[in-house]
Amino acid sequence: MLLAAALLSLIPVGCGKNLNIDPPAPVPGGGGGDTPTPDPERPTEPTICSNKVVAHRGGSAECGQPDNSRASLKYAMNLKCYASECDIYWTKDNDVIIAHAKDKFFINGLRPWEHTVLEIRRAGKLTNGEEIPTLTDFLDIVQVKDNCTKLCLDIKNLEGFPDYPSKAVMRACEIIAARHAEKFCEFICTGNETVATAAAACQVKYGIPVGWMSTNEPSKHLAKGFTWANMCALNVEPFATETPKRTIDQYLNAGMKFSVFNVDQKKGDSNAIYSEEGVAYYVSRYKDLRCICTNYPKWLLSKVQ
Repeated sequence: MLLAAALLSLIPVGCGKNLNIDPPAPVPGGGGGDTPTPDPERPTEPTICSNKVVAHRGGSAECGQPDNSRASLKYAMNLKCYASECDIYWTKDNDVIIAHAKDKFFINGLRPWEHTVLEIRRAGKLTNGEEIPTLTDFLDIVQVKDNCTKLCLDIKNLEGFPDYPSKAVMRACEIIAARHAEKFCEFICTGNETVATAAAACQVKYGIPVGWMSTNEPSKHLAKGFTWANMCALNVEPFATETPKRTIDQYLNAGMKFSVFNVDQKKGDSNAIYSEEGVAYYVSRYKDLRCICTNYPKWLLSKVQ
């Protein structure tokens, strides 16, 4: 309770003064998914899922659809994955778009926080002809009857601009809460300390789980307010190739949940492990993991089910 109170104290009126973030203004025309009352036709929680597999960017590498697209999200849903991972960015018109920025900052050649959704969409489409989706578009897809697949929203780091990822998580939470879709969503958060502070505070305020993508020891996660660690497989023993090197049991023994990214069928993702021995290890530890992310969800489901 003391920890929750401390975290809530980080959220002033307007949700962001301590982070040098102006209070968010409403999206013109009601964009961003704000509705005053829940839609009785729209479920507020997913059905029970029988697996822990998260489809990285919807499993785009496996299905051949653009990453962060509606088509790749639907692919993950058709597989009945536990979740579909997607990347979020705050826009100038106070909305949240789903995309993977090039060179860390650019979507259709534009920095999202300097442009509106409409401007970003006018600058280009996905390779399958889709428009860049918003968080509301993705909620429209997952928040349907009999769907078990959640959105795992990746709060991306923007080096040198921590206020904008902080705005992304805060605005995303407002959109999600207005839809009563808290149980359809989870966050994974960059290791950036400023952004993590905003995410931890929102976790308390909105009750949406957040996995911190930090290689810090469990004590640092817990002190920050996180009980879930989400870590790159390259930092996890016994197949770690990068430092610091951690173990799953380090976090489990501290009473935390642990998830890993990415466990893959083949080479292609620089953050993935794909050796036969490495895959076998994570399959053997599957029961101990909160979830496990992969670019090849259909393949991994065949391994763990």
